Amino acid sequence: MPNINVTVTSSFLSALSARSTAVHSGNPVVSRQDAAEAASSLGLAFPRWFANGPQFKAYADARGQFRVPTIAECESLGLGYGEPGKRGRKPGTTVVRQSKPRVPKPVAVSVNLAQPAKVDVASLVRDDSANTDIQTAVSKALGVDVLLGSSDNIPYVPQVAKTYVPWGHFTDLKTLVESQHFLPTMIVGPSGNGKTDMCEQVCAHLQREYVRVNITSQTDEDDLLGGFRLVNGETKFALGPIPLAMLRGAVVNLDEIDLGGSALMCLQPVLEGKPLYLKKIGRYINPAPGFNVVATANTKGRGDDGKYAHTTIMNEAMLERFAVMLEQGWADAATERKIVGNVLKQFGKYDATLVKHMVEFAAVTRNNFDQQICNDQIATRRLLHMARVFCALGSVESALQHTLSRFDADTANGFKNLWNAIHENPNANPSPSGEAVPVEPTAPMVWPFVTMAPCRNAGAMTWSTCWRRAARMTKASVSAASDSELFFSSTARSCSAAGVPPGSRVRSTAWPSVRSACARRAKMFIGAH
Repeated sequence: MPNINVTVTSSFLSALSARSTAVHSGNPVVSRQDAAEAASSLGLAFPRWFANGPQFKAYADARGQFRVPTIAECESLGLGYGEPGKRGRKPGTTVVRQSKPRVPKPVAVSVNLAQPAKVDVASLVRDDSANTDIQTAVSKALGVDVLLGSSDNIPYVPQVAKTYVPWGHFTDLKTLVESQHFLPTMIVGPSGNGKTDMCEQVCAHLQREYVRVNITSQTDEDDLLGGFRLVNGETKFALGPIPLAMLRGAVVNLDEIDLGGSALMCLQPVLEGKPLYLKKIGRYINPAPGFNVVATANTKGRGDDGKYAHTTIMNEAMLERFAVMLEQGWADAATERKIVGNVLKQFGKYDATLVKHMVEFAAVTRNNFDQQICNDQIATRRLLHMARVFCALGSVESALQHTLSRFDADTANGFKNLWNAIHENPNANPSPSGEAVPVEPTAPMVWPFVTMAPCRNAGAMTWSTCWRRAARMTKASVSAASDSELFFSSTARSCSAAGVPPGSRVRSTAWPSVRSACARRAKMFIGAH
């Protein structure tokens, strides 16, 4: 007679007896539904050994009514829940079969699709309620219940960027901020050369609180100092970023300050390091130790020169209150190679030859821009855009196409032709170890291509024509021009517009030219690294 699991079977019988509502011949009587519910409550399978056996029928003429046996009776009959781990089916026991998991057949996938990483969105949102302590402290100091406004105005300590390369006036600015002396500083330079990043990274390296205020033509006193806001039917004063930074001893970055208007004059006492009077609440704000102002601009406050639209002529009295003026140009070739190379290394796409050509490409466009040969130039920020697009798409051509589309068609085509000429340079010397190529060659290197460009207001000679002509010139024709053939001409002629007599526009130049029919019709620019 088979053995049964006495413990499990006894637990089932106890649960079954508890559900009984009738008694027959001294035995509890239950229904089939009661048996199912009792087994389910214990996590057991349906007791077929109990419901299907005639031994446990309560009445001979009643269906679905069963008497509850004793554990001794079940043992004697050999009916109940069987022992676990026994193979084979035993009489009177219930066997629960576990189905084998179906293993799908492998499917060949041609493209390796990366699964997007799961992001905790809540962790990416800065909640103003997290700054309750700051708000409480400021309200207590002022004696007025104030708000801190948006999260952007809350001072925070930026993180050190792993790809950032300190250069230029980084050390000077870091020393100024670290000295704790109040020295308002203005950084002036072309767009995209890293002025704002330098301010942020200085604070990151010094672990200083940082507030960035983007100045526009619409920025007013309310945006800078604060104003009243209606909150839940109550009027409360929202503290602006400038007084908050003064109270916290943070560094304020007035980004693009030359875009602002006369409303910036409210910052006069701030730039003097004196207490700021908030007339709307009648309170003075004293600057805490370490507070400083760093402004960035594309001009020296002299207004729009045609390149930076909507920049204004800044008040001389305000400019005079900046103690330090830092002029930041373009990074040198070695530094720019490090900057671009760090981005490529971050994504595992570093190529020394590509980095070298990108930096040389940008340098030529800047030289042409300085000499008024073209109206645009490639900034360091544009190079970083190109590097990141290349890392994403894996194609230099696609990166060049998508990043240069920012410019007009003629300029973009000219830049592409220039890139092709540089990228095909046989003098490229990539480092097999993956390190950067030395900055300066031992001897001046002459580009194996000639760039010809018309004057800005030339007529028939267009930019695209000029660049196409330069692209058609072979390396053989260029190399045929020896050093003896190069000379500095005293005059240069540009093509005249329609209706203007030929040769009417002649101006002096110091640009070298080549004695060829093609070069006599345009300027010849020989780029030297």
